[in-house]
Amino acid sequence: MTPRAKRALGQNFLVDANLQRKIVDELGAGPDDVVLEVGPGHGELSAHLVGRVHRAVLVEKDRDLAAALRARWGAETGVEIVEGDALALDLSRWIEPGRDLRVLSNVPYNVTSPLIFAFLGIRPSPRRIVVTVQREVAERVVAPPGSRTYGALSVGVQAVAGVRVAFQIGRRAFRPVPDVTSSVLRIEPDRYRVESLDLAALRTVTRVLFGRRRKQLQKILRTAPEFQGRGDPAAILSSLGLSPAARPETLSGAQFIALADALFGRTGGSSVEGR
Repeated sequence: MTPRAKRALGQNFLVDANLQRKIVDELGAGPDDVVLEVGPGHGELSAHLVGRVHRAVLVEKDRDLAAALRARWGAETGVEIVEGDALALDLSRWIEPGRDLRVLSNVPYNVTSPLIFAFLGIRPSPRRIVVTVQREVAERVVAPPGSRTYGALSVGVQAVAGVRVAFQIGRRAFRPVPDVTSSVLRIEPDRYRVESLDLAALRTVTRVLFGRRRKQLQKILRTAPEFQGRGDPAAILSSLGLSPAARPETLSGAQFIALADALFGRTGGSSVEGR
């Protein structure tokens, strides 16, 4: 019997075959690539990958679904089925020297941001990441500075990757039917930026600043506990060409990177605590 969707795990299965193929085509995977799929469900997308890529690694948290996947593909060469929580796994373990890793996921909406950052944390970086997310989340990811939806998630992704909305998916393409429309995001990490940045510092800066987004930069730097002892705020902002009266949502990704570097990097002393 086919396992049923479990609301507690945020499961909604894509049943439209044309959209399944369209998502997999967006991944651009070929016979020399390793594909890491997180949350394969019943294998809706996996079926378009197995036998067409060098290796398909299917990571499924749901015990019943993992068992069904093993029954279907467990003996298949080039398929590895992993039962476990992707957020608790070292996703870099499936990197193969000389082969590109591409990541695919119909992301459970309750863990969208952590999973996206987990994918961006794979080293070396994946060649491409294709994720299906709630449309409102996709809008936040691609939002430009100064817009209503621009925030820590926007900066965290855009600072290290090119990202765009590939297309939208209506509610009725899924079973059970979700309450929201979905979007497919295509993310292409910039390996140089990923490897050269202190991502923990950047995320600390974006989290603190956007948590006080109505306040001016200088006041945030003077009062936030995370920034105490990390230099004179007025001098730091002046060196970066930033107005003390500017508010966080007006800063570009590059300006957030420069600020994180000034506070925690070459000129800011020790690294971020609590990594």
